Amino acid sequence: MSSSNSKKLKRFCAGGLPIVRTVIERLGLKKILSKYIPSHDNETIPAVETLILLIYNLILGKAPLYELNEWVDGLDKRALGCEGISGGKFNDDRFGRALDKLYFADRASLMTEIIVAAIDKFGLDLSQVHNDSTTIKAYGSIAGRTRDGLELARGHSKDHRPDLKQLVYNMTIAADGAVPIHCHCYPGNRTDDTVHIETWEKICRLGNGVDFLYVADSKLCTDKQLHYIDSHGGRAVTIMPATWNEAKELDNRLRTTRLSKKEILRKSRPNSESEIEYFSAYNGEYFTNKRGYRIHLIHSSEKRKRDRKSRDQRLEKAEHDLADLTCKINQRNLKTEESIENAAKAILDKCDVSGLITLRINTVQQEEEKQIGKGRPGKNTKYWTEYTEYYTLGWSRHLSVIKKEARTDGTFPLVSTDINLTAKQVLEAYKYQPRIEKRFCQFKWYHKAAPLLFKKIERVEANLFAFFLSLIIQALIEREVRGKMKENRIAAIALYPEDRFAPHPTTTKILRVFENICRAVLTNEDGSIDEFKDDLTEVQVKILELMEMSEESFWYA
Repeated sequence: MSSSNSKKLKRFCAGGLPIVRTVIERLGLKKILSKYIPSHDNETIPAVETLILLIYNLILGKAPLYELNEWVDGLDKRALGCEGISGGKFNDDRFGRALDKLYFADRASLMTEIIVAAIDKFGLDLSQVHNDSTTIKAYGSIAGRTRDGLELARGHSKDHRPDLKQLVYNMTIAADGAVPIHCHCYPGNRTDDTVHIETWEKICRLGNGVDFLYVADSKLCTDKQLHYIDSHGGRAVTIMPATWNEAKELDNRLRTTRLSKKEILRKSRPNSESEIEYFSAYNGEYFTNKRGYRIHLIHSSEKRKRDRKSRDQRLEKAEHDLADLTCKINQRNLKTEESIENAAKAILDKCDVSGLITLRINTVQQEEEKQIGKGRPGKNTKYWTEYTEYYTLGWSRHLSVIKKEARTDGTFPLVSTDINLTAKQVLEAYKYQPRIEKRFCQFKWYHKAAPLLFKKIERVEANLFAFFLSLIIQALIEREVRGKMKENRIAAIALYPEDRFAPHPTTTKILRVFENICRAVLTNEDGSIDEFKDDLTEVQVKILELMEMSEESFWYA
């Protein structure tokens, strides 16, 4: 924009990037990256500087790779501490070459050094970690295989796109602020029940040895993986799959015997401070048959409601489908009792209500008199009777079985290799597991991890590592703000529209508050320069205080 022929005014966006810069500087990320990706004499812009700008962009979750040149040109480079970098040089090829260098770097050692720095600089606690994985779909054809064996393949799609190839993104977070501490990419057909030993060993190398609690979902619950962790001095907590014999035995015991239980925990339901969820542990001691691991049989009041509702819906669906089936019997391939029974049982199996509904197939005989011979009937006409059998289908709910089944509602068995942990400690550890799902949600929907618009599988792997670094920084910002709020007894901050309060602010909401903050530079006729900075609001100043930043440090790196 120009105010006259000689005066020029240009705005540079700072946004929330100075907050990101503060965490990057405190972590020493640029120094660590430079150690593993050294610059060369012929580089006009070091690859590390390019990667840092890429991480800034990934945290914001905005511009695609081909728009980064324009995005970099509009940044307030003084606030980012990169005034020596001029715009117009950051095309997608430059970022692609930087990703190539990141791919060939020793990323395993790089990851370890970054996490050790987070432990040292931020006091990150790794006494409890959580592991899970998600799938990332890919549009288009990206051929090849990396040196670590990563390739796109078809597998179980958690995005419900079995028609697309994918990769598996495995991540581990610390229970201290849900900060990511490890990631690894696998081919799209790799199953979760084969990765935990490898992951656990890598967490051991981060510095704590085996002195941490490893928590994961039911894919961890295999004898091979649990025994490996336990035999090497580790500790693990997971949920037992319903396919295990011990789980079936516990369910049968609940159906036939009224077991007493004791309340161990109360928690507010998510998004509802007024509704409380109650957790209880059944009395008695339960162990796995093979290794003797401790089983804690837990009951949840909310899960009980969900299980009951799910069963009622499945029963209604089965009855609706059976009613549709009655209109089709005695026709085509449903003319025999066996075929009708098989079709009805298939409906019960599909709705998972076998045993809860009793089927009845009855035979009805219909008589019909027919004339013997041709012609108009008269007083001497003779008749014969034809008997035809028809089938009817009936059903009823098996109320006694449903009543017994209801005794298992709300229960789930947790397995702990550490027999000294109480039921409450095991439950609290497992209830933190959804935090990693929230990280995946941010990763896939806000940061737009898919589709993978690259031509080289090596750049895909490097870019996903850059995503991992951005998730670390984002989590550390969130952890710092929430920690300082708790320390200063601040219940909530007005981050939502219409000044609504956020008791647990996320990094996305924090950065969005600063979204339009800019610095304007006016070039006068005589060549002198005037600067104008946007005024910060009370909420923005409060966030800077929580991040231990001054207004001056916000504008000047």
